[in-house]
Amino acid sequence: MPENGHTDSTTEQTPLLGRDAEEASEPSFPLRLKNWFSRHFIIVLLTTLIAGLVAALIVITVRQDSSPPSSPSPHPPSPPSKGVSVCTTPGCVLAAATLLRSMSKRYKSVNPCEDFRTFTCEGFDAVHEIREDQTNVASLQIMSEEGQLVLKRILESPSPSTESLFWTASNPDKDIFSKMQDAYGACMNETLLGSLGARPLLDLLSQLEDIYPVKKPKGIDTSLTEAIQFLMGVGVGGPIGLGVGADDKDPDSNVLQVVPPRSFGLPSKEYYNNTALVSLYKDTITSVLEALLTKPSESVLSTFRLKDKPTVMNKTVVDQVIEFEATMARASPDPEDANDVTKYYNPRTLSEAAALIPEIAIADIIQNFTSGYKPPKVIVGSPDYLKSLSKILASQDRKTVQSYLAWKVISAWGGSVEDASVKPLLSFRNRLQGKAPDVKQERWRTCVRVVDSDLSWILSRSFIEAAFSKEAKDLGDQIIMDIKDEFSRKLQNSEWMSKKVRKLAIDKVHYIRQKIGYPTKSPDVTDPSALLKYYSDVKVSKNTFFQNRLSATRSEVAREWAQAGKPVDKDEWGMTAATVNAYYNPPGNEIVFPAGIMQAPVFYDPSIPKYLSYGAFGAVAGHELSHAFDSSGRNYDQNGNYTDWWDEATVSAFKKKTDCFVDQYHSYTIPTKDGPLAINGRLTLGENIADAGGLTAAFQAWKRRDEEKPDELLPGFEDFTKEQVFFLAYGLTWCGKHREEEMIQRIYTDPHSPDMFRIKGTTANSREWREAYDCPVKEPTCELW
Repeated sequence: MPENGHTDSTTEQTPLLGRDAEEASEPSFPLRLKNWFSRHFIIVLLTTLIAGLVAALIVITVRQDSSPPSSPSPHPPSPPSKGVSVCTTPGCVLAAATLLRSMSKRYKSVNPCEDFRTFTCEGFDAVHEIREDQTNVASLQIMSEEGQLVLKRILESPSPSTESLFWTASNPDKDIFSKMQDAYGACMNETLLGSLGARPLLDLLSQLEDIYPVKKPKGIDTSLTEAIQFLMGVGVGGPIGLGVGADDKDPDSNVLQVVPPRSFGLPSKEYYNNTALVSLYKDTITSVLEALLTKPSESVLSTFRLKDKPTVMNKTVVDQVIEFEATMARASPDPEDANDVTKYYNPRTLSEAAALIPEIAIADIIQNFTSGYKPPKVIVGSPDYLKSLSKILASQDRKTVQSYLAWKVISAWGGSVEDASVKPLLSFRNRLQGKAPDVKQERWRTCVRVVDSDLSWILSRSFIEAAFSKEAKDLGDQIIMDIKDEFSRKLQNSEWMSKKVRKLAIDKVHYIRQKIGYPTKSPDVTDPSALLKYYSDVKVSKNTFFQNRLSATRSEVAREWAQAGKPVDKDEWGMTAATVNAYYNPPGNEIVFPAGIMQAPVFYDPSIPKYLSYGAFGAVAGHELSHAFDSSGRNYDQNGNYTDWWDEATVSAFKKKTDCFVDQYHSYTIPTKDGPLAINGRLTLGENIADAGGLTAAFQAWKRRDEEKPDELLPGFEDFTKEQVFFLAYGLTWCGKHREEEMIQRIYTDPHSPDMFRIKGTTANSREWREAYDCPVKEPTCELW
């Protein structure tokens, strides 16, 4: 399904384990739990205070000595207001030390107006290295990994803490904690997994081969439909994506959607033009299949065997599979079109949709997953793709199609077995991400992510007990309400919009729903009985890792399809509480901020000066709210209906202003071994608009708060203005280092600009930033709000 929610890519991308893995990635979520801290509070507090104070003093001293006293400052700050005190609380000292450690040691000689990324992040680059199992190291990803360490301790503890916020001695709490630990233990039992080898994977392949044999069955052939249905049931993507989601033109109702898949094997269509990479991909498939052919079950994968040499790989089939993938990829829409509601919203009757792709009986699949539901309409993400796919399927022999489907199963579930046969697949994915071929992350990290994926809301319950409070939620509510007010002011002053559109846009701001921290419905994470019921059909045993994952996947598939024909459940969340991310959902007209992104020391903390929380979290909050009026969100009215509510003059003015963003970001490039690679200004347009709008709204919202009750200064920043430190907090949010291969993949597939340009481009578009650092040019490069 198309992603209706805008999300910010913030975390390390890692191979999936048994979930629809053609993209071979999933976000890493932070988990910081209160139980552990409550046991070790004094030690943690003392260690933090001592380390923070020492670090701050050392770094401040180094900063002061890093440049000759006679060196002129390229950013002369306005002197702080007389009588403004310096905050020396532990939170302020730690925040100051974190900022100072991130900044350039040469900050007195680096001109922020020319290179704010270096000014803000050169220190971060110096003290952080990308681990061999990582594709990047970044501020928010570090926050994520800190949480993982705490969750590891919880998952490995003998029992939940009786001092926690929600935990009781009742059986439901014991039961959900036990289920969570069993899932983790099953994943960690590498000895048992090694003894099973590839057997669970071969069982899936055997089922597929029974459903879709190479020899065409007599009579009406429904085998391809049944095979795709089988893959969908175990979370594996095929040549189409079929699912349930909110109707863009009737956001209170769920609708069936059929769309092209996000990828077909390689991350994007561009990769199929890389001859060397395609050759490596071919070798990978061949190596995996040759290894699996040595397994005793000769009935499995017969397609890939030479008839006269049953243990030898038929390499011609591999060539055909890759060409099949490439042909489908070339027929698929570009990502900027796939995410554009004006292009992907194509309602059809069920019979009309089915006629576009007669080789796959869509109606039969829907009937199977919904027990006979007949949808009044189906949203077709790309009619042209379905028409092309129909011709492609008609031109393929069954051997190629079966081989493709088998490879999809291996790609999706190969990471859930411990066997030498699938190691080439891990090596290939490592190479795609710029890692050494044999690198493997620590098993506990893998297993934390597995439990977070399969039993998400149980972990969310644990997370909020540790890392969230009423004070934190209150601050989040305040920041978001302030930014709503500020955005309403911006809209009121946007004279390029017609008066009627301005009024409707302001109404839309007031209608935006905000979700902060965690859900208390669908499910209520504070209620163990509700969680026990929610996961009642997920069967977990400490000895059946593969089956545990299958059960969780089937449960999630069934949960989605159960919504067909029913009203949209607006209490559901699209991200778990532990997630370091946020999103705006256009059909729901809602902004969602999980507790995971509302964390100290700089990003979010009720105890530190507000310019830090507004500069970091506030900019993210403003970013998500800005999505309501970006190149995609502007198509939805205050009720989340996709409708044409802007007049032609406003649309024309909007396009003229946003063309500036397209050109600006297209001019940015990243260096690669094959030469500079430009950012796709169209693909990233919505996110770039949101970055600019979010930052300026957050700044103005903070300024109004500061006028009411001025913030204190940070220690070590007495020669900076609060305005300058606001923008340092924003810049620190996007400090990070990335492998070249990951950067290339993001440019082809990610609607977000690379982190360095989320600093450079966004500040260039901020009048307030230019004024804070007294830059020669005060006019923003591009400006919308």
